[in-house]
Amino acid sequence: MPLNSSGREMQRATKEKALLAFAVASLIFCVFMFLDTTKIIPNISAVEASGVGVYWDSNCSNKVSSIDWSALNPGSVENRAVYIRNEEEEPMYLTLSTTNWNPPEASEYLKLGWNYTSWRMNPDEVLQITLTLSVSRYIHGISSFSFDILVAGSDRLLGDMDGNGKIDILDVKLVRLAYSGLIELPSADVNGDGEVNVLDLRLVQLALSGIL
Repeated sequence: MPLNSSGREMQRATKEKALLAFAVASLIFCVFMFLDTTKIIPNISAVEASGVGVYWDSNCSNKVSSIDWSALNPGSVENRAVYIRNEEEEPMYLTLSTTNWNPPEASEYLKLGWNYTSWRMNPDEVLQITLTLSVSRYIHGISSFSFDILVAGSDRLLGDMDGNGKIDILDVKLVRLAYSGLIELPSADVNGDGEVNVLDLRLVQLALSGIL
């Protein structure tokens, strides 16, 4: 039986309401997906130090125990300035490492670096250092993360195989020779895992490029 004009208008109004509800639901879903894939929940990293002190101020009175990286987006970079003091009685170099990534795959998309340039620090010397956390633009599946930062002092520059106080191509060659078994060089075990392998070679290459 054909619909009268009143019935047709009611049917049209029902369709319009259904379309409007679908459009609103689609918009809400798109906004949710955008926020879910582009935002990372604010993160705080614990900071540990060995042989040195890490502080927020040049007077070294406010120790850094954690760093709040705030909310991060894919492709973003966050910098935090800290002051590091040599608290041993002998000159030393600084090393930076991260551990306890949660989830573990977060380390594939988040990289921590600094502007330290292998400066040999004297006892009680203080350096202002900028820590930089970079987020890959391709990050996905990570809604929250955490990791620990370790800043340590060492009497030997990381990757300095010949002890000349700098990292150069000769150091890379020495580790490569030790890795190949052509020479014995205990110091080539840069990461201290008990063997000289490709990881040690990679660490020295990173140190040469200034990343470590």
